[in-house]
Amino acid sequence: MDKEQEKQEIKQEAADPKTRRNLGTTDKVAQAAKLVSEPEQLIYIGPNLPGGRLAKSLIVRGGFPAYLEDVAEKVPEIRQLFVPVSELAASKVALAMPGSALQIAYAAVIAAVKGGI
Repeated sequence: MDKEQEKQEIKQEAADPKTRRNLGTTDKVAQAAKLVSEPEQLIYIGPNLPGGRLAKSLIVRGGFPAYLEDVAEKVPEIRQLFVPVSELAASKVALAMPGSALQIAYAAVIAAVKGGI
């Protein structure tokens, strides 16, 4: 089960009055409250963008940064290079594998930078 499905199930269980009675003060309600209150942290694993617009290893909360929408219009692959912090190790392994989606996205951003985005 992926994280998004798990979040939805926890939220539903916490919101359902029948489930809430069964759960009492279990960890499920606490988990739901935590998931709702804390936006997921993403880390950028792509190359630096010119002019200091974006640096490798930047951590953001709440999804893709709005100030980079113009870049994402030109190079949509940049969105793939924002990965959950919890998946950083696996993403770095995938980035190093020739032909992986992350490596292809990285190469597209590099090409765009060389092209003058």
